[in-house]
Amino acid sequence: MRMRTTKQPVIRILSMSMVMLAAVGLNTGAYADTASSGAKSVPSTALPSSAPAQAPALTEHVLHLIKTHQLVELRTIYNGPFAAAMFFNPQTLNYSVILLKHHDFWWVGETADGHKAEELYTKLATQTIRLAAPDLAKIQLDARIAVAKRSLEAQQKREKELAQQISAQQKIVQAGTAAQSQLLQEAEALDAQRKSLEEQLAATNKAVADLQSKAQAGPSMETFNNRIAPQQPTSESKPHLKSRIQIRATAHP
Repeated sequence: MRMRTTKQPVIRILSMSMVMLAAVGLNTGAYADTASSGAKSVPSTALPSSAPAQAPALTEHVLHLIKTHQLVELRTIYNGPFAAAMFFNPQTLNYSVILLKHHDFWWVGETADGHKAEELYTKLATQTIRLAAPDLAKIQLDARIAVAKRSLEAQQKREKELAQQISAQQKIVQAGTAAQSQLLQEAEALDAQRKSLEEQLAATNKAVADLQSKAQAGPSMETFNNRIAPQQPTSESKPHLKSRIQIRATAHP
């Protein structure tokens, strides 16, 4: 539906809508100039984040003109997901001023007064800053939360790796300590064996030294002398001995 142009360009914007526009937001709706002072604007519906299920007639009309490339884009400003734009229709000489979030039309106004269109566009452009503030804050907070989560995951991974490393090191130390304890027991047993062998060696060395001393002293003749000591001849044996000596003497002249 194409709106009629008028010779008296006046933008009929409800005072309540402008108060809300200047305060915290806008009423979603469509407003257009009209030649009749009794003409009513298209009813508006409050919409905080998305377009209404049934868009106002002027919104549908301007959207159709944009899709069919009948409007020339004069100005556009972006703040986060919000944008304020001003279009010009070369055929009807009308201006369309739009406030939108992403692809959702929040507010549409149409006028043939270029000055009024510039004022409205400036007001909407200013409002995009305030309207986009929560979205921009959310974008930054989401990014910070994502970074914090990645840092947390990295630290948790590092913590797990360090715990595993410490556990592995403890197992190695425990195994090494057990091995060293076994070696210590073996060393103590070997030391006891060494002492025993040294005692045996000392006793053997003493015995060898004694035997060597005896060997170097020569044989003892006391027992032999006692066995072969000459006996004193008796009176009865003297004649007999003498005859034997005489016999030997005669045997070897």
